[in-house]
Amino acid sequence: MRPYQNNDTDELYQAVRESLAELMPWLDFAHKDYSIKETRTWLKTHPGAWKDGLAYDFAIFDTGDGSFLGGCGLNRIDNFNKRANLGYWVRTGRAGQGVAATATLLLARFAFKELSLKRIEIIIATENKRSLRVAEKVGALREGTLRNRITISDRVHDAVMFSLIPGDI
Repeated sequence: MRPYQNNDTDELYQAVRESLAELMPWLDFAHKDYSIKETRTWLKTHPGAWKDGLAYDFAIFDTGDGSFLGGCGLNRIDNFNKRANLGYWVRTGRAGQGVAATATLLLARFAFKELSLKRIEIIIATENKRSLRVAEKVGALREGTLRNRITISDRVHDAVMFSLIPGDI
């Protein structure tokens, strides 16, 4: 994993396009007309969000062949309470191989060690079975179901709240 760079444009765009069917129900940025222009725009804003401490997004690469696998990040950072939201996605062709779980643990370690956070929250729509499995696999504590917690593409979903704290990893 490493922070995104402007030269990730083509790989990021191709991975999102490959994975639209799986991403669209759960991530607002994924839609049928997703364009390379949107990828470029997002990559241009990325360094500013990092510099301002608003979000820390990472590209995930295969350590063997260097191929782009997906992304993960911390957002909704609450410095007063020392917590953040953690999210992840993996391209369709590499799903189910432990990529998201490995990235989640690495990102949580980064959050606790480098940012001195004390709590990571992972909030997942109750219908998103694959993401729920990732949170369970990494040992995140399932704290409960939150009614009408998240809105994705104008649809309101109940969501499961998971958490990780420094002693968990």
